Amino acid sequence: MISLASGADSILYLSGTIEHFEAAQCKQSLSQHLSEINEDNLHIDISGLQSVSSVTLAFLLFGLREAKLSSRQLYYKNMPPALFNMARVSGIESILITD
Repeated sequence: MISLASGADSILYLSGTIEHFEAAQCKQSLSQHLSEINEDNLHIDISGLQSVSSVTLAFLLFGLREAKLSSRQLYYKNMPPALFNMARVSGIESILITD
């Protein structure tokens, strides 16, 4: 399961793993955290992610979509190298790496 924690620097910190069977719960948790932040530019440090799978990429894309629906911008910071390589193979690294 993932963990989302707010830091003193207004950055959310995402850590843990995202498994297929818990993806819906992870999405709900992310939506809740994003709705509680009253900033136009949101930052999530994803260096603590431990899983590299299509579920992880789908989750990150979901976050971008949620932010866009609320007219805000979401930036992922510190993408783990294995996850970056998977995004690059999928052709979506430029979408995910914006900061």
